[in-house]
Amino acid sequence: MAANKQLKEEISCSVCLEYFTDPVFLECEHVFCLSCITRCWEGLQTDFPCPQCRETSKNKTLKPNRHFGNIVELLKQLHTPSATPQDENLCREHEEKLKLFCEDDQETICVICRESRDHKAHSVLPIQEAAQEYKKRLNADVERLKKELKHLHKWAAEQSRTASKVEGSFKNQVEVIHSTFELLKKFLNKEEQQLLSKLENEHKENMKNIQEKLSDLEKQQSTHRDLITEIEGKCQQQDVELLKEVKIILNRYSNAKAQKPPKDVAVGQTLESIGEHSFLQDKLLELKEAFPAELEKRYIKPGKSTFPTAREWAYIRNWACEVTLDPDTANQELILSEDGRNVRLGDTAQDLPDTPQRFTNYVDVLGTQRMTSGRHYWEVEVGEKTEWTVGVCDEAVDRKGAIPLAPKNGYWVVWLRDGEFEALTSSSTLLTPRVPPRAVGLFLDYAAGRLSFYNVNDRSLLFTFSEVSFPPTLRPYFSPETNDGGRNAGALRIQPVAKDCEQLSRAR
Repeated sequence: MAANKQLKEEISCSVCLEYFTDPVFLECEHVFCLSCITRCWEGLQTDFPCPQCRETSKNKTLKPNRHFGNIVELLKQLHTPSATPQDENLCREHEEKLKLFCEDDQETICVICRESRDHKAHSVLPIQEAAQEYKKRLNADVERLKKELKHLHKWAAEQSRTASKVEGSFKNQVEVIHSTFELLKKFLNKEEQQLLSKLENEHKENMKNIQEKLSDLEKQQSTHRDLITEIEGKCQQQDVELLKEVKIILNRYSNAKAQKPPKDVAVGQTLESIGEHSFLQDKLLELKEAFPAELEKRYIKPGKSTFPTAREWAYIRNWACEVTLDPDTANQELILSEDGRNVRLGDTAQDLPDTPQRFTNYVDVLGTQRMTSGRHYWEVEVGEKTEWTVGVCDEAVDRKGAIPLAPKNGYWVVWLRDGEFEALTSSSTLLTPRVPPRAVGLFLDYAAGRLSFYNVNDRSLLFTFSEVSFPPTLRPYFSPETNDGGRNAGALRIQPVAKDCEQLSRAR
């Protein structure tokens, strides 16, 4: 009886105290009739409480389960008292008491039915025995449903967290787009004002030159008109008088010869020069190269050395991101600075917990930041160190085993060993920088599957891993390597990078 009572409570709504009708599940896993919970939440716009545990949710999250509803309906039939028990306990055909249960037909029968041709070959149990067996089955179904309900709740919670992450990522990307285009607008406005100012100054200078030439031409015209009037007057004099002054007149005529203005101040020539200003063409090219789609066309394939233009270098550094070292991943022999930007090899191992996150076989440490999309740039000062390794790795790499640093094992790195710089590709690629790098810049373009290493000292490209199918999460990777008898005792330092969109306009 106690079990029956408990089972009845399990399939009854705590609001109306009746068997569930159209049962629905809340996020807290409690179940109510659809109509009951709808009445409880009537008039609410947010913070919808559970009538049983009072846990609130932001949304009206109701999850119907028809399979559970069917079980409830079946249990209701087993537990609902009959209005006419004496009738329902009698066989309708033989009016004998129902004492048996036919498992083949799933129905109650009397002893006369048992001997009939319809049930004679069937498996038959006494009602009490059959009821106990089916109650066990139904109770087992209820327990299974409860477990499934917990799984459903867990999965729903995971989806809710995923939705929150996606929403957060979306809002962050919207903010990045807005801020980037605000900077671009400021940059364009500044460029517009500079171009207009320069054009206006040149226009004023051109107009000044033209006005000066026009003034000179007017003076020449006036001189010619005066000379014409004078010569016409002399021609009216006596021949002797005319010849006496003819030498002076001819000299004045010779000196008053019209001077044609230089060709480069002609109006047509001036307008033509305005339309063909080279600085305007340079600006248009500069703006075009400032966009990623155009800049990416200029990337160099792996293994080839190149020197980015000033505009390209400004663009790359404008993706500078914050990178710090994660002490939970650092090998016990590594010493990290308080600001999380410096790492060096100590003299002895520190007493640190040997967690799954910590590297043990190699003196490695990861960056705190997780990179799952977008573009990122950071710089590592290597100074005069004789050995070092920098790059990125899969967050899921084995941090306990002796795993070779290679792309197939989740590492994309460049190192210095025995005086040689190498990119650790499948068979290693020897690098020959023009000058030894004292700082290395790393530019990760996750979506494009590209990781480039730059010599910050001369802005040259050291190497590019390209067309890489990166794992879901990457993290910056650092190793100061062994002390090499004291010659390599210096630290690796993550140095700050100035991020300013206006560098694009200053880079000429």
